[in-house]
Amino acid sequence: MAFIAASALMLSACGSDDGSGDGAGTSEGKTIGLAMPFLSQEGYVVQQKLTLAEAKDAGLRLLEPTDAKQDPGRQITDVRTLITNGAEGLIVVPIDSDAIAPALDYAKDNDVPVVATDVAPSNGKVAITVRADNALMGKSACEEMGRLLNGAGKVLELQGDLASINGLDRTNGFNDCIKENFPGIAVVSKPTHWNADEAANQTQSVISADDDITGIYVHSDCGLLPSVINVLKGAHKLTKAGEPGHISIVSIDGCPFGLDQIRQGYLDATVSQPIDKYAEYGIDYLARAMKGETFKAGKTDHDSTIVVNNGNPEDLLPSPLVTKANVDDASLFGNNANS
Repeated sequence: MAFIAASALMLSACGSDDGSGDGAGTSEGKTIGLAMPFLSQEGYVVQQKLTLAEAKDAGLRLLEPTDAKQDPGRQITDVRTLITNGAEGLIVVPIDSDAIAPALDYAKDNDVPVVATDVAPSNGKVAITVRADNALMGKSACEEMGRLLNGAGKVLELQGDLASINGLDRTNGFNDCIKENFPGIAVVSKPTHWNADEAANQTQSVISADDDITGIYVHSDCGLLPSVINVLKGAHKLTKAGEPGHISIVSIDGCPFGLDQIRQGYLDATVSQPIDKYAEYGIDYLARAMKGETFKAGKTDHDSTIVVNNGNPEDLLPSPLVTKANVDDASLFGNNANS
């Protein structure tokens, strides 16, 4: 994975990140498509719902969203189908950061701008990616886990999918931080491919064989945490924070289920993804890209920074740590997802 370029880098075609670019015309009334990776987890269901609402508010005409069901090849076909059916712009949430390239190339060849949200492509061109800094989220999870374990113990890491840049970043951010700051913590890493059944099997296997597990780092509380909670409960190892035998759990995403588990005391903390902002700014950037705007590196007007990564601009949105102290914060998307 290429390192993120310094934020001072500028794109050769200068545009604007504050709405004052040089694009002409209007995007209102244009037709757009939404290519989702899968809808078998809470976070992506919420993201699709919010993106459709933002598109409607922007006056954009919507094609039926697609669900690739975790199949990268199917997602490429979905993108082609959306363009064939008249999409003049696309929001794409890639399943596989490398495998999405042919779909992006097809969109480029047909002059259809693409905004990636949540997951950045490793290859291919997009107008911009709107995502959180997943490596920083992994680091935040590490720092909280280190504090909870007082710098010593053994942690089971339930990885998402390392073919996704998000899964890779969440792994590297966490493990690099552990090695640097908490050498007394050992990490046992197991892949789940964002699959709840795999998460359950990995959790069951590890905790059955190793009584020394004192912490669990879950890459997604949207899709994986329910399985972890069920396995711990079935193994009589689910206790609340502060109780004897409690296994400290830190996750990423901040879906409603995760926030509820914090309130109950089973989840110690999560790093909240700004899923509502993916929808808001994804549609905003797409509307502007369809008018011909391009986007440059630097600070935005919404408390984030656009950087350049793999030749594409990325708007890296803030992702707060959530604990029992701030779990009821009204600004968290997980507290508004069902409204």
